[in-house]
Amino acid sequence: MFGFTKGTDVLEPGRYELSAEAGGALGKRGGRYRVGSFTSTFQFAPFERMAVELGATGNRFSIRNVPGLDNRNTSGFGGLSAEIKYQLLKRGPSPFGLLLIAEPSVGFLDESTGERGRSYGLDARIALDTELVPNTLLAGFNVIYEAEKFRPRGVSLFSNEGENLDVPLTPCVARPPKVAAMHVEDAGEGEHAAMEPADADEGQAPCTAFARRKSAERSSKFGFSSGLVLQAFPDVFLGAEVRYLRAYEGLALQRFRGEAVFVGPTLYAKLADNLKIAATWSFQVAGHAVGVPGRLDLDNFSRNEAILRVKYEF
Repeated sequence: MFGFTKGTDVLEPGRYELSAEAGGALGKRGGRYRVGSFTSTFQFAPFERMAVELGATGNRFSIRNVPGLDNRNTSGFGGLSAEIKYQLLKRGPSPFGLLLIAEPSVGFLDESTGERGRSYGLDARIALDTELVPNTLLAGFNVIYEAEKFRPRGVSLFSNEGENLDVPLTPCVARPPKVAAMHVEDAGEGEHAAMEPADADEGQAPCTAFARRKSAERSSKFGFSSGLVLQAFPDVFLGAEVRYLRAYEGLALQRFRGEAVFVGPTLYAKLADNLKIAATWSFQVAGHAVGVPGRLDLDNFSRNEAILRVKYEF
């Protein structure tokens, strides 16, 4: 109902929900950046006030001339996720609803760059919402923490001097020993010409000495989001949302990398008793990345983000 901000309603035991969600991220510094995702989920309620949602995601990447990113025009299977929700307070009996959300995931593509590898992520939230005017005006608020560990596919190569190699050289173990050229004219009659070892510097010419798995990249985000929706027509809610996000290196918010503020409109409609649709488009209006001039952070975040979601409950 609130766009990227999540509400506190959960399924009742014995009910199930299927959903399809299309998401998009557009715009990066210096080039073309278009990333899309499609997620299908199945949700059920094993206990009162608890819901579990299982999902699978596919991704589409169209990236060209973006600094720091490889050019890509590919699609692939993104990964699997499980969202666990527990409702501490139910809106209605209580003045506001309170919900805890944990969404672990495993992925096979970096969701921002499209690079192949293995990722493990966690999206944790505290969600609150309330009815400012019963059945007419509602407000929602989220506290957000996200963490991801991503290890690219492949290995890194190192020379015999310990330097990281961009391209492989001749393997060190396969390189034959070097010797100095013979000077036959210097050998006397009946004497064998001597072969002297090459200079030490020649014997230490760069070569590929060893390889190891690429290093894992660890990142995290922390922020807040808030949405306000008004019932403009029967079963149709229009609203607006504001999000503030901070990006860090490390899983525990160790090194600050940038921040961004997003705003945008939201739409929620109940098409039938068991069919709902929601949509939002969010624009980055302020922010900055560490060490990069400009009033937006287009290194850690995109310029635009959007979601279209359809849910069917039975």
